[in-house]
Amino acid sequence: MVSSPCQSRTPSRETILGSLNSVLPQVDEIRKTGGNVGMSIGVMYRGEVILKHHLGFANLEANEVANSSTRYPLGSLTKAFVATTIAQLVDEGLLNWDEPVRTYIPELNFESDPSLSSRLTLIDLLSHQTGLSRSDALWIGANGETIIPKNLTVTMCNHLVPVYPLRSNWLYNNWMYALAGEIIERIAGMPFGEVLETRVLHKVGLTETTMIDEKIPPNSTAVPYLILDDNTVNDMLKWGHVMLNPFRDENSVLSGMSTVLSGHSFMNRSYGFDELYTLGFAKVTTPAQFGKIGFNPSLLKQGMPVLGTNSEPRLVFYHNGAINGYTSCFMLIPELDAVIVVLSNSISQGDTADWASQTILQVVLDIPSPMDFLPHAEQAANTWRSTYRTISDTLEQERTPGTEKPPYGELEGTYWHETKALYLQVFQDGGYLKFNINGKPSQEHELSHYHYNSFIFLPTADDRTRRGLFDYNTNAWLLHFEKDSEDSFQRLVWNIDDQTPSGEVFIKS
Repeated sequence: MVSSPCQSRTPSRETILGSLNSVLPQVDEIRKTGGNVGMSIGVMYRGEVILKHHLGFANLEANEVANSSTRYPLGSLTKAFVATTIAQLVDEGLLNWDEPVRTYIPELNFESDPSLSSRLTLIDLLSHQTGLSRSDALWIGANGETIIPKNLTVTMCNHLVPVYPLRSNWLYNNWMYALAGEIIERIAGMPFGEVLETRVLHKVGLTETTMIDEKIPPNSTAVPYLILDDNTVNDMLKWGHVMLNPFRDENSVLSGMSTVLSGHSFMNRSYGFDELYTLGFAKVTTPAQFGKIGFNPSLLKQGMPVLGTNSEPRLVFYHNGAINGYTSCFMLIPELDAVIVVLSNSISQGDTADWASQTILQVVLDIPSPMDFLPHAEQAANTWRSTYRTISDTLEQERTPGTEKPPYGELEGTYWHETKALYLQVFQDGGYLKFNINGKPSQEHELSHYHYNSFIFLPTADDRTRRGLFDYNTNAWLLHFEKDSEDSFQRLVWNIDDQTPSGEVFIKS
């Protein structure tokens, strides 16, 4: 059990509520700066829910405003649910934190380092210290669609390459949580959504949360603007209350929370402040930078601002979430028995859910002379808007003009990734060369000659946004066709991830 921190003098509920109401117009300006359509906010303070507020629209076309039961896919906020489910299975004796993961998945055998399979533990997976490449663009395609079948999760994980030695650096990796989900299903003998409900959700009364599609009421989910697991502000506040039980010296209905909330890896270490990752949360003590798990840091040249330099140090847990059409942020402040929830239905220009939550956090922490995050939100939005031009300009600068275009007919065919989890189908249609991923019409792209034997599929700026193609970096917009010794195009290289500069290789069948 984690000991309860000393209670310091804190403002009353009425004072904090008044300050929250006064800052909501600023939060709304941040929302509008990023072009965010709708946002739902919840705040618990001193163990009591004091604010539920909704900005913008859950459905713009229908002029429909969100409410506290409007559902939002959570993206990476689900990591805490995965880690907590693992903790329940450990408590039941079905799993062991320190047991090699290969004990539960015998076919786990990383191609680049087979010994890694027998050294990785559940703690390594859930604290992002495997050092393996994250390769998100391999599994998420246009429109936020998962393009790799779930039964090939282990196959794809075996293919990931080490970027850092095991436990030497923190490197965020969604694949490792997918692997944890695979372990849960094998050990419990049922789908992850059902395990989550029986081991966690039902125990703590989260009645509006589910990972089972058929249990989502019709028309209850906010329309995405620019899916997996739905949740509401009501349930996220309940979830936060349960997560804080160890700090109240209360017996929790959930076991293993001390392990889930303990720091296991350094996101950043310095003499000024350390940033830790638990199992599903970042863990910092103010003054600190927030939003490190979201995409705002990549949009600010000077780095994320430091919050709380002129106030009492406070321990804060947080996590950002993003999935096509939705962003979110979740914060826990143990000493104040406080929870902050911000859920939105937009991939906006900059992570507005992050800026909104930090604005609210300053109020909850009662920080004197609080920082104005609107200029940061504006800079992030400007950078976001310029991203497409940066990509297109860079590609144009690196292009060699006037090179001969290979005949389309020689390029046609089906090119298989070595894992057999992916294939690219290259074909002609109406005089154009196109390709799709795994035969899916939704993942179809038009190719045009770039130079030599390389082709580009970068769409217009509007189409890139409309299709949610944000995981492709500059080089990922190019496909490179290569000839064999018999002068025949038999190989295709796709530099889909900067962490694997040699690219993903596809061989024509």
